[in-house]
Amino acid sequence: MRDALSETDAPEDVVDSAVLLVSELATNVTLHARTDVRVTVRFEGESLWAEVKDWNSRLPQVCLPPEDATTGRGLQLVEAIASRWGVQRDSDGKVVWFELHVPRSTPVNGNGAAVNGAPINGVSP
Repeated sequence: MRDALSETDAPEDVVDSAVLLVSELATNVTLHARTDVRVTVRFEGESLWAEVKDWNSRLPQVCLPPEDATTGRGLQLVEAIASRWGVQRDSDGKVVWFELHVPRSTPVNGNGAAVNGAPINGVSP
């Protein structure tokens, strides 16, 4: 994913944030949903949108893990870094999505799509 986003004019900090957040959400699929995962990233206007689809209908929940826990903070990162985020159930699972603001002064090449529906098949990017 980083390679595909690096081919755009997106600022490096936006690319870094997108890669981190997609990695967190894909890891959640691996650990909790235990299904394949499909990642879609696109640019619309002043935003980078990412969607992480899995085939488990159980919704993720932001939690406060114990201080010594090694997992459980992924959605806290999404909440802290993303401009907006959410989850939508669909007919065969769910999509967790987030939006990152791309500064107005930054043109982004590619007429929208950087990565579109690239299957990652259960492996974090």
